[in-house]
Amino acid sequence: MKNNLILETAHQLLSNYITSHDIMVDATMGNGYDTVFLAKQTEFVYAFDIQEKALFETQKQLDEQKIKNVKLILDSHENILNYVNDFKGVIFNLGYLPHGDKSITTKKDSTIRALKSILPVLKRGGFIMIVVYPGHEEGMNESNTLDTYCKTIDQNQYKIMSIRLPYQDNKPPYILFIHKVKDESN
Repeated sequence: MKNNLILETAHQLLSNYITSHDIMVDATMGNGYDTVFLAKQTEFVYAFDIQEKALFETQKQLDEQKIKNVKLILDSHENILNYVNDFKGVIFNLGYLPHGDKSITTKKDSTIRALKSILPVLKRGGFIMIVVYPGHEEGMNESNTLDTYCKTIDQNQYKIMSIRLPYQDNKPPYILFIHKVKDESN
């Protein structure tokens, strides 16, 4: 992974919220950097992507580092609950596969469907972290849709943090962190 302040910050933030006993979901495995990061710090990781190339690249990294506590799944992040419904958190690194086909990107509709399905099953203390890339057209659409959607999330149940680089050119990536602080029954 290249030197990237937002991704480094995302990993530092994750380190404060995950333990060796947690089950995590990498909703967009890409080249596997987040999957490997999570696997080294948690009990188990379910990693999703819609591209076979992503699974291949991630498996290569896992094999090189002899990491076994990961299940790679060739499917969209909107179908996470078809595979797992008990996890501490879910991370998304939106956009397109680095060094891949830039015409294949995450889409605002499937990302919102994924969030709408995941949020209700999160337990208190659970979270969703999203790295958003507004620097390309579909990424900007996704960013705008996420900002609109986050305004509708119950502020009594969830706290949402945004970490941005507001004084940088070229619409840099940013982090959305949705932390469940209260269950519906409380």
